[in-house]
Amino acid sequence: MKNEMSPVTSVYFVTLLKAYLRGTKTGQEVIEELRSVAPLPNEAGEETYIEVSRLLIQTASKINEHYYQDIVTAISHATDTAPTREGMIHQLEALLTGYITTEQLIRWATWHNEPDTDNGAGFFNDIAVDYFCTQLLPASSEELTLTHYKQALKIFRAESHNSLKDKVALVLLSEKERQRFLFYLGDFIQGHTAPDQLDIYLLHKFGMDHHSFPYMSTLSSIMHEPGKLPALLQIAAMEA
Repeated sequence: MKNEMSPVTSVYFVTLLKAYLRGTKTGQEVIEELRSVAPLPNEAGEETYIEVSRLLIQTASKINEHYYQDIVTAISHATDTAPTREGMIHQLEALLTGYITTEQLIRWATWHNEPDTDNGAGFFNDIAVDYFCTQLLPASSEELTLTHYKQALKIFRAESHNSLKDKVALVLLSEKERQRFLFYLGDFIQGHTAPDQLDIYLLHKFGMDHHSFPYMSTLSSIMHEPGKLPALLQIAAMEA
C-alpha cells in the first residue's frame, strides 16, 4: 500500500480535476499544481501532448493507490463537471494572453464530445457555453481566428448576460451567418415570409422559434424598413 499518510487527499485531486473540467484552471495550471505534490514525467511540461485528466489520475494513484477509485467514483457521480461561463472566460483569457494555444482550448472545450467521455452526469447550465463547446468549436474551429475568440470573450464577459442573446451573438461570429441573418430576417420584415416560415431558419441556426428569439420585438418594430436591419445585426452580434 502506498503512502498511507500522504500530504494530500483524494478530495484535493477531485477538486483540481473539476476545476480543469469546468475551466477555472487551464491544463498548464493543473500541471503546475501537480508538480508541487509529486514528480511528473518530463513530457508533462508540454501540455499540448498530455491528456491532463489522465496525468492527474496517474499522479494521484502514485501517491495513494486507493485514490484512483475515489476520483473515478466522485467524478462519475458529479453534476458539476461541464464547462462553465466562468471557466470559458478564464480559458479565453489564457488563449488571448498566449498562456494556452488554440489546440489546448479546443481540447478542453470539446472533451464532452468525445466517445465514452460523458457518462451523462455532467451537463451544461448555460446554453451559450453549450453551443460554443458542442457546436461552434467542433464545426468551425479551423475558421476561427484570434479576432473571433476576442469577440467571444466579449460576449461571455457581458455584465447583463442573457444566454439566448449570447448564443445568437456566437452564431453571428461567422460572416456567412451574418449574411444569412440579413437575408432571412430581411425577407420576413419585408413581408415575404410568415413567422412559421421564419421559424425554419431560427430553429435551424439558433435553436429558437419566433416566440423565444430575443430580438423578435425589435424585428417587429422595423417591419417594412429593411434599411434598419444592419443596425439590428450589429446589436445581435454584440458589436454595437
